[in-house]
Amino acid sequence: MTLPRVTVRKSDYELVLETPGGEERFRVAIGANPDMRDKRAEGDCRTPEGEFEIVSIEDSSDWEHEGERVYGPLFLRLSCPPWEGIGIHGTDRPDLVGTASTRGCIRMRNDDLRRVAGRVSIGTRVRILP
Repeated sequence: MTLPRVTVRKSDYELVLETPGGEERFRVAIGANPDMRDKRAEGDCRTPEGEFEIVSIEDSSDWEHEGERVYGPLFLRLSCPPWEGIGIHGTDRPDLVGTASTRGCIRMRNDDLRRVAGRVSIGTRVRILP
């Protein structure tokens, strides 16, 4: 069986999950930098572009950032050197999905993230396009 493939189109705020059964589309949030360009430096609030893969699927339900649980139930960690800590994760602010509002990760509604996570695995390719 062919592994699923994930494509993120930053300009459309969209994640497309391709499986042997067809395509599913989901709204996402991306890096908050208004220029929407490729990531250049740590902390620039840009989402990296290129070909990556999922290297782990982690329970992030109790992770905190600045005292708040902002990552939702899961974190799909991407291998995207030289950047660390980039992934696809849930949110405590579903109203921000469809906007440029992250520090560089791809943020999804928690139910959508669970759906995607149930169809991907370690090694799934993730392509992030401008």
